[in-house]
Amino acid sequence: MRSFTRHYLRPVLNQQQSFMKNILKLLFATFLLFQSLCLSAQDEPYFRLGVKAGGNLYTSTLKGATKKVMPGYQIGLTAEYALSETGYLQTEVTFTTKGTVMKGSQSIDGGTGKWSERFNMQYINVPLMMTYKLEIDTDFKAYFRGGLYGAYGIGGKTTLKTEYKGVDTENTKTEKDTFGKDGLKKFDAGVRFGTGLEFEKFSVGFDFEYGILDLSRRNSDLSTLLDDRAYRNKGASLSVGYRF
Repeated sequence: MRSFTRHYLRPVLNQQQSFMKNILKLLFATFLLFQSLCLSAQDEPYFRLGVKAGGNLYTSTLKGATKKVMPGYQIGLTAEYALSETGYLQTEVTFTTKGTVMKGSQSIDGGTGKWSERFNMQYINVPLMMTYKLEIDTDFKAYFRGGLYGAYGIGGKTTLKTEYKGVDTENTKTEKDTFGKDGLKKFDAGVRFGTGLEFEKFSVGFDFEYGILDLSRRNSDLSTLLDDRAYRNKGASLSVGYRF
């Protein structure tokens, strides 16, 4: 299985990395173009703070295993800086939960062994996005945004369960720190984009994130289980916010 993965999966991962590099170049070029178009129409830019909260659905890009999305939540502070009447620079600092559930099975001495691993991750998440706001009516706007995010893992547990049928072996359950020495790397980064609506000081938004960093550590217990395959976060969130 390991030789199969290295022979067939590595070229795919290299293609993904090349694809993500092109995305980053495109985002940077879009940022420069957007900024040049927005530096007009407003005498004095302004700065506003706010709060937000919402729910998440996350999983991973890991191939070769059955995966389920992990429900979670986010809560934190937001800030925006107006570059013009329609262009904004937005950021936030949120406590965000991410993760996934992976499952697999194999035949063992005439029986079956089933395993499931639940990754529970807690991050401090900080995106930086360019936003365009379109006025629909008085005090009612639609917005579209895109940019990058960085995240740092501060906690979480990874639980591995094994169940055996037709084999004289006891079921097991182990739990480890998600970001321990045999777990995932703490720092994550990727692209983020979304859309939403604003009414006066309130907002509701939908965002999507795709991680570009491989979080798995080579030569660890976890990487052995994953057969040295790359682990990247991806997920979506729905949130409501209030600006002061």
